[in-house]
Amino acid sequence: MNKKFAIIALTSQGSKTAQQLADKLASDSNYSVQIYLPAKFTGSKVNSFNPGQFQKVMQEQFQLNDCLICIMATGIVVRSIAPMIKDKRSDPAVIVLDEKAHHIISLLSGHVGGANAWTKKISQLLNSDPVITTATDTENVQSLDMLAKSVNGWYPNFKTNTKQFNSWLAERKPILIYIEDYLRPYVSNLRGFSCIDDPTKSLSADPLVVVSDRLYPIKHEPFIQIIPQINILGIGCRKNVTNKAIQEAFMEFCCQYNLAWLSFKSLASINIKQDEAAIQYLAQTLNISSKFYAATELQRVSQYYPFSDFVFKTVGVGNVACSAADIASGQRTITSRFTKNDITFALGRLKKI
Repeated sequence: MNKKFAIIALTSQGSKTAQQLADKLASDSNYSVQIYLPAKFTGSKVNSFNPGQFQKVMQEQFQLNDCLICIMATGIVVRSIAPMIKDKRSDPAVIVLDEKAHHIISLLSGHVGGANAWTKKISQLLNSDPVITTATDTENVQSLDMLAKSVNGWYPNFKTNTKQFNSWLAERKPILIYIEDYLRPYVSNLRGFSCIDDPTKSLSADPLVVVSDRLYPIKHEPFIQIIPQINILGIGCRKNVTNKAIQEAFMEFCCQYNLAWLSFKSLASINIKQDEAAIQYLAQTLNISSKFYAATELQRVSQYYPFSDFVFKTVGVGNVACSAADIASGQRTITSRFTKNDITFALGRLKKI
């Protein structure tokens, strides 16, 4: 999905800089860029606003875009967006630059929102000086929230833990980290962390971070686990299984493989099961999306998994859970078929986050 950018300027020179930046960003297919200028400076390719409408435009674009680029004084930006700021996990990136693009300032949502990364990119495009003030970036160490973002991860008590661990990182306090091997390709920056091979055997008193979809018996303190939302739950079941049955089966499945239920990104099954109440219930309970495939689609990979005559006669393909997890994840399943209460599960892991 393309990232949505809004560039807003107030002066004649700022309008020229806005167009210059938009042209450079437009060469990247990952960005969708709109320019907003005072009516007296607009051309046919930009949006205009009249005197008295600036505040409304700023607040509307704050809500509609992934990144708000403001070519104006920092004070104007702060006063304009202050009523809209809610949470670093949901606020857009806000970047400020002067009208001649001498300095590019990462103002809001530097880590999670991406303002720091985009500030660096824009500074390269315009040959400007990036101004980034977050402590972990200043100290050239990784931050906890950016580490989690790189693996599409979640961790508890976001604000409190982010503040505490990032403070330790900025102060160069030793922090241990364990990362599952399959996640390492997504984590290019571990500055400030010391890697360990087994999170259950650490005798150090240093803080510990575990990046895994699995639950470990860890008594270490202080400790935090980043859970990547990377797993696909393949499901097959008889008609009209109960909510209780599917919940019990899911809990046992997770226990058998030590899986964190928060690691699931979506569930997958055959399309004739898309109205199955228990499957809908599980998706809603886990707050994840559902993907359903035709039997002909599942047949493309079904030969790699155990074949059931009964399932084939019923739905037209020899297995459902494994094949659905395979297609939804883009690779072979991680677990073998799990069966309980007339329900079958299989674990798929996204080939690419």
